[in-house]
Amino acid sequence: MSNQTPRIDPSQVSNTEHSVFRIIAKVLDQPQPTELILQSPTTNGEMLTLPHVKLSQGGNIEVGSWYEFVCRGVDTGDVGLMVLDSVKCELKEGEEISVSGIVALQQLSGKFPDLY
Repeated sequence: MSNQTPRIDPSQVSNTEHSVFRIIAKVLDQPQPTELILQSPTTNGEMLTLPHVKLSQGGNIEVGSWYEFVCRGVDTGDVGLMVLDSVKCELKEGEEISVSGIVALQQLSGKFPDLY
């Protein structure tokens, strides 16, 4: 499964060769039931904002939380994403997600596609 849906750097969304891929991102806002604004770390550690991310169906997405999203590029000619599935990154009280850890995971996934 992991080599069929690789994790990619969010800066590669518009030019990836993969039709379906995964990104780890924080949900900044949900302006509509089927639209998200995400923020995801790039390889250089900067946070890239991804606006107008479409949900294939309205879901129970929590603003301010981190998720791993299974996505595909939008077919309408616009540069964008459509979320096919998502898994919330559950953190215990007082825990924070490591942005550098996410970047390292994206880089390792690129080198070792079978890494899940």
